[in-house]
Parts: sequence; C-alpha cells; structure tokens
Amino acid sequence: MRTLRAITTTVLCLALATGACTGVSNDYDDVTRFHHPQNEGANASVHGLHLRNAYLVGGAPGQQAPAELPLYAVLISNRAAADRLERITVQGGSVQLTAPVELPPNQPVGVDKPIATVSGLRTQSSVPMTFTFSGAGDVRVQVPVKERVGQFSSVAPPASPSPTP
Repeated sequence: MRTLRAITTTVLCLALATGACTGVSNDYDDVTRFHHPQNEGANASVHGLHLRNAYLVGGAPGQQAPAELPLYAVLISNRAAADRLERITVQGGSVQLTAPVELPPNQPVGVDKPIATVSGLRTQSSVPMTFTFSGAGDVRVQVPVKERVGQFSSVAPPASPSPTP
C-alpha cells in the first residue's frame, strides 16, 4: 500500500512539474505570446516594445506599383509608461504617419489599419525601415512588400496622412 501511494505521489508531482514548465498558456496576459509571432511581416522587440507583422502592400501582380503603399504594423509596449512612435524612415523613400501614434502600456496599436504611407519606393520584395520611438529608441527591420493578392487583396488603401509638425 505504501509503495502504491509513493508511486502515485511521484507520478502526480511529475505531471504537475511538467505542466508548469511547458510555458504553454492561453492566458491573455501571458507576455510570452508576444515573443513568438507567427506572421508574414517583420518582427522585432527592443526595450519592452514589440513591433509585430510590419508589411507594406504593393500593387496587384502585373500592375504598376501604386505611388503610395500602406504600411501595416502592430505595436505593443510592455513599458510602464506610455511611448510614442516619433517617425519611420525608409531607405529610398519617405514615410508619412497617418496620425500620431501613441502607445499606452500593454495595448496593441495599429490593428486592422495602416499606421503610415510610404512613397518613392521602387518595386522591391522588402525594404529596410527604422521605427523611432520616444522611449524605446530605434527599431530596425527589413519590411516585406506584399502583392495585393490573397489575404492582402482586401486590405484598406492608404489613409490620408496627417501633417507632421
């Protein structure tokens, strides 16, 4: 009887320890989900700020690329204080933010709408971009340019940019 109890206790302890060490969680507040993006865009993390699924939408196959490309990205700040996206620069073109981009702590910003428009680019498969934040600093990523087909065929065209002060 003692042996059975010892075996049962050992198995139970191992099962609990294994479950606790897996790192698998459906918890919305589990920040590890921010560190394992599964998307087709550019991703980076720096100083508590996460840039997820950044991509540009170009033209349809066989058509000339539009003069302005919408830039999509989801920004999440795990910093204690709010942060702000100050500017974005791109090699070989210019970027205009569609509106001021404030980043409250632990809230995704930029979901389902472009955060900026990019102009002056030649058609490329990806472009180097630098996102500059007031608190987190610079984030450099290679942003892919997606053709307007499949899941990218129905994304919104670029919004009218707001003037930058």
